[in-house]
Amino acid sequence: MAKHIIIGFRRYHFDLANITVEPVLFLYMFASFLYFPTIQALIFHKVCLHSFNTTFCEVLEYNTTFKHDHQKENDFVTSETSYWILKITLALTLPSFFMVIFFLGSLGDVIGRKVPVILPCLGAFAAYLSGLLNAKYESASLYYILIGPLLNGFSGGYIACLMSVYSYVGHITTPDTKLTRMGIVEAMIFIAGTIGVFTSGLMIDNQGYVFTFSVMCVTIGLAVIYSALWLDNVHSYNDIQERPGFCSMLFRFLRESFQCVVMPRSRRVGAALVLMILALNLLMLCTTGDMDIAMLYMRKTLNFSPTTFGFMKGLDYFLRGLIMLTFVPLMRHKVKLKEMILVLLGLFSYAAEFVITGAARTQWLVFLGVVIGMFKGIPSAGLRATMSSLITKNEQGRLFGIIAASESITSLLSTLLFNELYPATYDLYPGFCYMLAAGILVIAFFIVLSLHCFILQNISSNYRPMECPSSNDEEENATDG
Repeated sequence: MAKHIIIGFRRYHFDLANITVEPVLFLYMFASFLYFPTIQALIFHKVCLHSFNTTFCEVLEYNTTFKHDHQKENDFVTSETSYWILKITLALTLPSFFMVIFFLGSLGDVIGRKVPVILPCLGAFAAYLSGLLNAKYESASLYYILIGPLLNGFSGGYIACLMSVYSYVGHITTPDTKLTRMGIVEAMIFIAGTIGVFTSGLMIDNQGYVFTFSVMCVTIGLAVIYSALWLDNVHSYNDIQERPGFCSMLFRFLRESFQCVVMPRSRRVGAALVLMILALNLLMLCTTGDMDIAMLYMRKTLNFSPTTFGFMKGLDYFLRGLIMLTFVPLMRHKVKLKEMILVLLGLFSYAAEFVITGAARTQWLVFLGVVIGMFKGIPSAGLRATMSSLITKNEQGRLFGIIAASESITSLLSTLLFNELYPATYDLYPGFCYMLAAGILVIAFFIVLSLHCFILQNISSNYRPMECPSSNDEEENATDG
């Protein structure tokens, strides 16, 4: 239970009770940024061990010359590793999609916001513990490595964590502070990414897989303890008191989730929600595509070493976090800029970075693109904050559940699209995928531009939410009729 603890310095005062889910997301994402490179490296190691002897695999992993001399074996291990990475991605993403869309999205609207925050952390702990055991027993079957992602997926995975955190913040904040608080939440991801990118390789190389997975278990364990002891279980105004059957509850959750987005609303709020979700998914399409091909593109086209690539990604995350913690609050509260103006700036910045990266033929241009693209973290926070302001408190979980589920599907589609498109277009133009991503962001830019005019002209300045009737309301109306 959060306590009001005031910290004062001269004329400045800060209440520690204002810190809510931000540390949870930081710890969760830090562990995630450690997990993905570690599990990929572990899969490569185990695939090799199941085909060759230990000495051969150790040299293959760390000796570049040996890799070139044994190109056929290296290609085989790499191909098998990609196959298993796809398996764990599906094992994590598909269950989490159904859990969020059918269950977790609306669960917080019914029983409070605390449990949906804790559940993904417990699933992540199970995944990291599974990874630790797979690292400890290297000769065990590769199929055991799917257990962790499956357990994580059925707990909602990272999309449930993001959904629950955004729902919690959307519930406790006012329209005037939503963008700032959402920006701080986004900053936690970027700061965690900065630290995770710089430390993951060092941990694996110097301490090994078991130690790295142990760090993840401790980190996510702290997130669970913090959530259980500190977070308030905030409730909606009209929690559902009845206890329906399990199946009927799931389908009601699904119906209400979609209904609160597409139902007719006065002042065309529903249309704004649909367009903003579309813009968010276009953003996710480009972000996931960049993550999938960045290392391949920069290593082959610009001769990036793993160390140089790590520094570039670390700088990227650091600058995005800095912008969300400093620039966004300043522009929002001092200059009084509207959310959509900041979102447009972020989309322009992101598109410009993609154009520079796609056209770059020297490494310094990529770093210049990172600096120019430092505002690209704003659109996600700005769109989520605006959508949260347009709906009631008891709809936050449903809305962010729909967003999280749609983004997970978009992420999968993006992986398939860009991984097929990149090798097919490389000889035509190496940076084609980045130019395509820039074009997609231009579409998102014009969607947001139309939304900006629409919101200013048709929705009140404080974005007062419209009421969304629950199932109980509908039944009462039907009875009255």
